[in-house]
Amino acid sequence: MTGTAAETRTKDCTMGDAISPRLHCSILGPLEVRVEDHRAVIGAPKQRLLLAILLCHANAVIPSEQLIDSLWGETPPRTARKNLQVYVSALRKIVGDRISFQGWGYRMRADREELDLLRFLELSRSGRSAVRSGDLPVAASQLGDAVSMWHERPLVEFRHVPLVAAEVGRFTELFLSVYEDWVELEIELGRHVETLGSLDVVAARFPARERIAAARMTALSRCGRTAEALSHFEGLRRHLAAEMGIDPSPLIRQLYQTILRCDGPPTRNPGPAAARPRSVRALANRLPRDVDDFAGREAEVRRVLEDPAPVTVITGGLGAGKTALAVHVAHLLASRYPDGAVVIPLRRHGVPQPAAGVQREILESVGLDVAGVREDDALASVWRSWLADRKVLLVLDDAPDEESVRTLLPGTTSSRVLVTSRSRLSGLDSVARIGLGDLSTSEGVEFLSRMIGRDRVAGDLPAVLRIFRRYGLSPLVLRLLGARLAGLWHLPLGPLAERLDRTENVLDEFAAGDVSLRRRFEESYAHPSWPHRAAFLALGALGGPVFGHEELVEALDGTGEPGERVVESLLEAGVLSISQTPADAEVAAHSLSYAMSPLAHRFAAELHAGPHAAPHGNRER
Repeated sequence: MTGTAAETRTKDCTMGDAISPRLHCSILGPLEVRVEDHRAVIGAPKQRLLLAILLCHANAVIPSEQLIDSLWGETPPRTARKNLQVYVSALRKIVGDRISFQGWGYRMRADREELDLLRFLELSRSGRSAVRSGDLPVAASQLGDAVSMWHERPLVEFRHVPLVAAEVGRFTELFLSVYEDWVELEIELGRHVETLGSLDVVAARFPARERIAAARMTALSRCGRTAEALSHFEGLRRHLAAEMGIDPSPLIRQLYQTILRCDGPPTRNPGPAAARPRSVRALANRLPRDVDDFAGREAEVRRVLEDPAPVTVITGGLGAGKTALAVHVAHLLASRYPDGAVVIPLRRHGVPQPAAGVQREILESVGLDVAGVREDDALASVWRSWLADRKVLLVLDDAPDEESVRTLLPGTTSSRVLVTSRSRLSGLDSVARIGLGDLSTSEGVEFLSRMIGRDRVAGDLPAVLRIFRRYGLSPLVLRLLGARLAGLWHLPLGPLAERLDRTENVLDEFAAGDVSLRRRFEESYAHPSWPHRAAFLALGALGGPVFGHEELVEALDGTGEPGERVVESLLEAGVLSISQTPADAEVAAHSLSYAMSPLAHRFAAELHAGPHAAPHGNRER
């Protein structure tokens, strides 16, 4: 290509329409973007920061609220949202249509050939898979390729921005873990002389990393530099005592004694395999029973079964059937995970469970003695080590937030994790996402038919459809309705539908045995500590359950934050969903409409009216 042609093509990529040019982005060092093999100049600081945030969270939606906080801090200008759209439009002229607006936030789409972080993660997974297969030379080569992609201090210009700093800390930890695996393999393969150069640099940069210290001591010892190996241990001991008030671990003390006795270093460096605790019992299959009348969600079931992603997040509003879907799919997947399958509730009676307590309970149940492990970080290390060479299926149910999930995720991809949550958990990256809404009408008919009989449903289908239109098609509502109808087998469905229309406290009709829709709503929506309670009450004052954008923003403006931010928070929390998306949702945000569960809206109206008001009943809104 001639110089003129190259210049023209670069100009097209930076000034033209939002197409998708050939792109490569680097964040494992200084931020760099290359378009069609030419370096793109992104001079505006906030524009560079916005791109860095989107790349750190590639393929995940970042709420506009978080982006505004990161760009302007606690005092954003009144025009912050408009300015954000301007920055996004400018970036689209460089990266094309990879940046998209999702109604409540922005996402940048990228694959492993376009972003160095994703390529790094792929090489790391491949290398560790080769380790498990016993092909150590291939593993060392692939892990070495991953290590070579790392540069000193990634995205250092944005170290003051929490949203970037947290991600840099996360993938710095990933790099160190991969580096430790690689350098131990290199030493095991006899290349200890070649590793010393990088070990000198990395050990000085991260003086508290015991695996790196052990690798350097082993390499020095094998090179005949015993005094330096012993000196490194003494330096480590002093650093740990001064900075953390702890002693070196038993494993590295054992290595020190071995070198001190001149017995020669061990043939295998005491890395994670040597430290890994061994259970005396298998986890086994601990899944609860699958429901026999599970209906619908065929596309979602197929996607979970076929998607290779190690973590799948299933989200939806209260009663959307998240746990039922996860358990159903877990039974279908269980045979692929011979080391066990278990559902782990992350909330009990509405109260979040500490991750350390969950880890301790599981580890002790398989026979590991962790009574002496008191620090949460140390317990998390034992947890990851126990999972590292096992194939386990974990269902993390009812996750309250991202952090409760991150702590429990395995460090390798040999296991599979299904997460359920009412919140979208947008802060989790590199996960597959499945959002659940109501069932379709045909799925609802099938659901009820399995519970009360096909002939009964078909015999009064108009009444069934009237109930669907009025009260929604969430699986919980249908299950409670089906249980009531099954108990009233002697009555036709038409009069039952009319009874629901007439009753003042219709929420009380959706109860079966010890399961009550009202009680579920009270545990979730009426709890005083629920952060969205004020906004939920404001929804009850509106004629719903479908709301226009401007109407909703105006109503929520007085609940503590700007109305648009509150809308985004309710979308994130699964209280609202977008019921209509215009062709250009970013520009025509005012034409959006939002919806919530009809019965949740009735409950919100009751709460808004207060305990002494007349029941909300079934009046039309």
